[in-house]
Amino acid sequence: MASDLSQYMIQLRQTTAEKERMAKELEIAEGIQKSFLPECAPVIDGIEIAACSIPALEVGGDFYDFIPIDSNHWGLVIADVSGKEIPAALFMALSRTLIRASTKRIHAPAEAIREANSLIVDDSKSSMFVTLFYAILDTKAKTIIYVNAGHNPPLLLNAGDDGDIALLKAEGIALGVVDDIALQSVDIPLKPGDILVLFTDGVTEAVNEQNEEFGQKRLVKVIRETRMLPAREIRKHIFDEINRFAGNQPQADDITLIIIKAL
Repeated sequence: MASDLSQYMIQLRQTTAEKERMAKELEIAEGIQKSFLPECAPVIDGIEIAACSIPALEVGGDFYDFIPIDSNHWGLVIADVSGKEIPAALFMALSRTLIRASTKRIHAPAEAIREANSLIVDDSKSSMFVTLFYAILDTKAKTIIYVNAGHNPPLLLNAGDDGDIALLKAEGIALGVVDDIALQSVDIPLKPGDILVLFTDGVTEAVNEQNEEFGQKRLVKVIRETRMLPAREIRKHIFDEINRFAGNQPQADDITLIIIKAL
């Protein structure tokens, strides 16, 4: 019995050391992944932008980016990698790097994302893919030209008393699936008071203790109720409402939001 107990204690110490090592590696990976996200949103005259990403686990597959193109144009990215944990985080890092390189070099959104897709397909040996919404914001003309590669259509709340909601749809499939993809470019104006909400499916698919989804209707309701607030406050209210809805139900997917408000 003494020999068995001694052996058990040795195995316990080894297991504990291994768990501590893995926890430390995840902590480092979390820090590295956070460094990929922008430290803050760009300051643009006449436009408010607020963004945030909360992974379900230590690391995740969601990401967003603000890419300076020239003095009057910014690239806006929100994306969601299939899978979770370390594999998704690695694929996220690859995708972000290639998307940033392509969009910095090629200014036409559809052409830039098509090139990024080809590079992702060439470099990726896994079966993972990434959905993406990419837009170029013209800060002078107050217009957006966008492509949607299989991502949740962002919501555009139009200025006016009726508060109509438009879905920013466009033809396109996720990146990393096939080498050559077709993407549709769509051009829209941004009027004072318009609010554009970009999000990943962790927002609408958040579930409560009854296994009900938060859904698009609840998201639209929060946007309409907070439309007069600054972008940062709208973002906060959306996260607060998701947390209130979920209650004690653990977060199952990464949650990422970008709020853009024209002033």
